[in-house]
Amino acid sequence: MKNNTIHNAKVGLFVIAGVAFLVIMLYMIGRNRNLFGSTFSVVAVVSNVSGLLPGNNVRFMGIDVGTVKSVTIANDTSIYVTMVIDNEVKPYIKKNAVASVGTDGLMGNKLINITSQSAYAEAVAEGDIISSEAPVETDAMLRTLNTTNQNIEKITQNLYEISERLNRSNSLWTLLSDTLIAMDFKRSVGALEKATGNAVEITRIGKELAFSLQQGDGLVSTLFTDTTMVQDLNSSLRNIENVSNETLLMMENIRQLSDQMKEGEGAAGLILADSAFREKLMNSALSLEQGTDRFNENMEALKSNFLFRRYFKKLEKQKQQEIEGKKE
Repeated sequence: MKNNTIHNAKVGLFVIAGVAFLVIMLYMIGRNRNLFGSTFSVVAVVSNVSGLLPGNNVRFMGIDVGTVKSVTIANDTSIYVTMVIDNEVKPYIKKNAVASVGTDGLMGNKLINITSQSAYAEAVAEGDIISSEAPVETDAMLRTLNTTNQNIEKITQNLYEISERLNRSNSLWTLLSDTLIAMDFKRSVGALEKATGNAVEITRIGKELAFSLQQGDGLVSTLFTDTTMVQDLNSSLRNIENVSNETLLMMENIRQLSDQMKEGEGAAGLILADSAFREKLMNSALSLEQGTDRFNENMEALKSNFLFRRYFKKLEKQKQQEIEGKKE
């Protein structure tokens, strides 16, 4: 009798422990699925759930705030995902929030991520529909990763072939070990550095010149900015050009005259080239001078003659009156 009592007590304890464990488990599952808390429903319209199932988590800013209640096909392009979310986060989820299907880790279960937007909007209410964005598909990522791996494999193979060719090439190692080439390269780098410094200096001078032009300093700036001076300069240049043209024409005339004189053409050429003509011309000038002197002597004699004396006095008196009239 005593043994039966002990056995019944043990059975009763196991039954009570099993029931308590079952109740605790049901509570934990219900809490995870928001069965016992205060919740509200929100619907997201997506084009592809990517394996999302009822019961999967809903996260807002990285925090689990609810679960997926149902996944319903609306039409051939849209799927309604109904979510059950805690009332505690209701003030923080706005009507312009965006839902997206994601993955818990790299290969974990699917879930819904809700992201808030910067623009102001009112808080969601029971049964509101929020927008969504296309999910990042793991299959597409794996395909892209596979293509990338293939490209890396080809690049690695090409690098291996290049390294093998370099190892078999004696010219490259000779080039690398040649000290003269290294010195030439160093001098070239030095010359390039000097040229770079000169270019920097030229750039600085150009900046200073541009600044001077902008400030209106110097003759060059005046030429660029003073239209009157530019017009005067253009006029001077035209005058110089005209003078140059006239000088050239005069030089050409002188050259032609010189050629004519050398060839004996014209009066000047005849005088310089024909000595007999030159002598006759000198004799004629001498005879003309002698005739002039004799004429002057005859005129002086006529002035002394009593027949013409009155006439010459009258002429002198008229000349004197004319001179006095000019002075007045």
